[in-house]
Amino acid sequence: MAKRVTTQELAKEIEVIKENHLQHIAEDIDDLQAAVKENRQFFIERLDRMDNRIWLILGATFSTLITILGAIFGGIM
Repeated sequence: MAKRVTTQELAKEIEVIKENHLQHIAEDIDDLQAAVKENRQFFIERLDRMDNRIWLILGATFSTLITILGAIFGGIM
């Protein structure tokens, strides 16, 4: 037969969980939150650089298009 657990034993186990395990979980959550903030800042910086590069390429493409169209229409007239 299985051993019966008394309410005193359960109370002791609950206290152990409260004192030990919950504190570790809270510390882990704090560490995880800090890591997420660091990663978020890293990716924001990377996306900003990528955004600037896309605008640069778009500007170069647009200016090339305008130059080509100007050369074509300038040669016709």
